[in-house]
Amino acid sequence: METPTGTTPFEIAESRRARGQRTLTTGYATHKLVELLQECNIAIRTYRDASALYYSDPTEPNREEMETTLLIATEALKEKRSAEAALEEVATLAETLGFTE
Repeated sequence: METPTGTTPFEIAESRRARGQRTLTTGYATHKLVELLQECNIAIRTYRDASALYYSDPTEPNREEMETTLLIATEALKEKRSAEAALEEVATLAETLGFTE
């Protein structure tokens, strides 16, 4: 836990305000990264469903759907890896700032 560096009420209040701002920023970043991960998972799952449909019913429309969703899922997988790395970084920074209570 971070302790206020000042001793006056104004210094203590400023320290608490700054900590609150860091907490909000960290929470917002975490929330946005989790949302992105969920969207990526949906895109990947959509490809898997389209692929399963094509292999059970190999028609031209199903093949086209599988190929289209493959392109989207490929990008989603790249974004997912980046988002997971960013989430780990946010967690590390949060720990450094003393948010591990």
